[in-house]
Amino acid sequence: MSTSADRSANSPSSRQVVVTGIGLVTPFGAGREVSWSAIRDGQSAVRWLDAADLNSALPDGVQWVGASAPRESPSASSEPVLSLALIAAREAMSQAQLSSSPILSERGGCVIGTSKLGLRSFARAMRQTSNVPHELLWPNAAALAVAAEWKLNGPALCPVAACATGLVSLIRGADLIRSGECDVVLAGSSDASLVPIVLGSFQRLGVMARGFDEPASACRPFDAERSGFVIGEGAAVLVLEDRAHAAAREATVLAEFVAGGMASDPSGLTQVDPEGASLTWLIRVVLRRANVLPEEIDALNLHGTATRANDVAETRAVRAALGAAADRVACSSQKGAIGHLLGAAGSVEAALTVLSLRDQILPPTINLRTPDPECDLDYVANTARPMRLRNILKVSLGFGGHLAVGLFRR
Repeated sequence: MSTSADRSANSPSSRQVVVTGIGLVTPFGAGREVSWSAIRDGQSAVRWLDAADLNSALPDGVQWVGASAPRESPSASSEPVLSLALIAAREAMSQAQLSSSPILSERGGCVIGTSKLGLRSFARAMRQTSNVPHELLWPNAAALAVAAEWKLNGPALCPVAACATGLVSLIRGADLIRSGECDVVLAGSSDASLVPIVLGSFQRLGVMARGFDEPASACRPFDAERSGFVIGEGAAVLVLEDRAHAAAREATVLAEFVAGGMASDPSGLTQVDPEGASLTWLIRVVLRRANVLPEEIDALNLHGTATRANDVAETRAVRAALGAAADRVACSSQKGAIGHLLGAAGSVEAALTVLSLRDQILPPTINLRTPDPECDLDYVANTARPMRLRNILKVSLGFGGHLAVGLFRR
């Protein structure tokens, strides 16, 4: 059997995209290694929320669970969507040793997405309690702030693709490098949606976890007793770089972003095709673009929201796309640990995928106690697994039918 390395040697030459820096802010704290250590160890950051978490008073008898991100920031902005992105970007640039480099300028860009505008700034504006700068109300505020801080003259983009936004941002960032438009792109996303209007809306949609005893066990991806997700906050920014450019400055390469793709599931705003046909097609497309066979996939970082329909559809799509190889692939979802970060989910989980490749360990899917017969993949239940990892697929789904898949390689 030929390997992907054998086949790629005969493929047309193209610019390769590598990851040279990662910045993370999750409900476990600000900092890549703080978050990675807690997630790898199977901890949960989900807890009861108070008025400070929601920036709003709670009516009597009302309780919410979630996973809030740290609010402290060196930024002057009080809008967390912006400040979380800046914290993550600074850490990523520091690791990539590009913080004070003059090489960015015209050949550097950024793709920083979010699923919505800055909700806390919007709430303050609606209450007219302060003069809120208009730029904080724009969805692209974080992208503009990142571009300004590093004086990037290349493209500054802000994808909005619901819960697939983070991975879409990475795919678009990689496209800018492969096309030759940029040598370096800061790509990722940020989200801070712990506000009553969002929590109430998702509860009315029936996708929020319910019937749990402790917040830490509320979100149970792929479990027979799962009832939905909880909302978390955070941000991730990855430094994507042309491989030759990274080699020329002797940068440390963390992983290669081999290929990515986007598609849609036309089933409805919140519905999914129970067979996952569009996702099946997209996984196959990405494998074809990467010149990788199904049996060469070692693991998947799944979307895994713990909703009844999503987990089954995602499982079926993986089985249909990988065929017999699905029986031996390891899968993982981090939403039980950090909640659903909505617009930031895809970038944070992609960052964790790169860290899995770096350390050769797959983080667990926590709270998986009673396997659902319809969810019959290997989900690395409750305990991290050291294993040989070369190729990992990342899958993200979003309301409205947004689908994104990326392939990362050690």
